[in-house]
Amino acid sequence: MTTQNINLANIKTVRFNGAEMAEMKLNASSVWVGQTELTISSNTNNYDIGAAVLAAGGNKDTNVQLTINPGVTVGSTSSSTAAMYTGTGWGSGVSITIYNNGSIVGASGSNSTGAAGSGGSGGNGMCYYTNQWTGTRLWGNSGASGSGSAPASSNGGNGFEHSQSGSAMNVIFAATGTRSGGSAGYATFNGGGGGGGGGAWCRTYSGEASIGCGGGGGGGAGYGSGGGGGHAGGNSHARGGTGGNGSATSGGAGGSRGYHNGGKAYGGNGGSGGNLGSSGNTGSTSYGSNIGGWPYTDRGWHGSDGANCSGGSGGSTSTSYGSAGSTLSGNTSQIS
Repeated sequence: MTTQNINLANIKTVRFNGAEMAEMKLNASSVWVGQTELTISSNTNNYDIGAAVLAAGGNKDTNVQLTINPGVTVGSTSSSTAAMYTGTGWGSGVSITIYNNGSIVGASGSNSTGAAGSGGSGGNGMCYYTNQWTGTRLWGNSGASGSGSAPASSNGGNGFEHSQSGSAMNVIFAATGTRSGGSAGYATFNGGGGGGGGGAWCRTYSGEASIGCGGGGGGGAGYGSGGGGGHAGGNSHARGGTGGNGSATSGGAGGSRGYHNGGKAYGGNGGSGGNLGSSGNTGSTSYGSNIGGWPYTDRGWHGSDGANCSGGSGGSTSTSYGSAGSTLSGNTSQIS
């Protein structure tokens, strides 16, 4: 085995398109060892080391020295892409040495609003007719609680990514500087609105000759359905209006009250549905007039004189968080 001593005086360096080439003269032969030097002097995003090497005239079979100047931040415009990454296609034995005198910071996850819980249905308006009750349940129903999981966009992005698998290429942080993954975002899931309460009924005298029926409660936000208006048979009995359906974000309007043409008996308006996460409104009381010789007024719901019906409660709101990004990702066993 022959040993060759190297005279340091026979080594010189030159630059070619950003690549530093070292010429070592061994006897009459020359051996060139290349290293591409890169410098990041201003803020940038999604820095692809491999692409920067090729743009500088180097290749992926030679070592790289990358310097991030003080005060410079390498960030990312998307949490799905690391702030800095190596790319693939590197030759065996290549090392990327990074002097991070600035910061490498992953993108933060985004905040969003998910689908809300279902809105509660409105209560039905009531009416008393020929000794029979019409309609069921006057109270507004509660809205459903919001629930769900944060989407992938709520996850924070990675700071640095070693993109190449295997052990062919190493990354060395000669100066670590500031390195961090992006913070997690969150998704909010609002509760549905409570349904509005149904309106109360009213009759005058004892023969149900003058009756006003209650309006239906509005549906809660989150597409709750409106309650039906109270009704009674015969032309002398006025039907209460149907409550409006809730929309994605707002409660529906309460149904209008029914009243007798003679103005002696008025039902109560239905309560409007609650907006997202809010309770529905109470249905209004009824009103009767003892004019024209009518001896008394009877009003209420199911035998409770003068009462009205409350709206349902709003559903609770929940929040789901994504995951923070990693400082180092990918083939981390090859990062030192």
